[in-house]
Amino acid sequence: MPSLEKRLKQFNKERDAAILSYDVEKFKEFYNKYKAKGYYSIPLPPDEILEITLRKMACEITSFTEEQREEARQWLRERGYEEGI
Repeated sequence: MPSLEKRLKQFNKERDAAILSYDVEKFKEFYNKYKAKGYYSIPLPPDEILEITLRKMACEITSFTEEQREEARQWLRERGYEEGI
């Protein structure tokens, strides 16, 4: 079994790719994969809320570039949503 560090690195890599895709279906695939492994137990929100949530997560993940984070903030602002979680 891979070390905790390797598993966490893989999880973050997949999570980041799913978030930055801004593709609800791709994020659901990621979520369901890790839900099956016991990482998640809470159901996902409706697609419209999940789409907003992906941008809000992108705003908060500090390993994303400032450009990536600003793109997410701009998307939220243009639609009248608050940037924070």
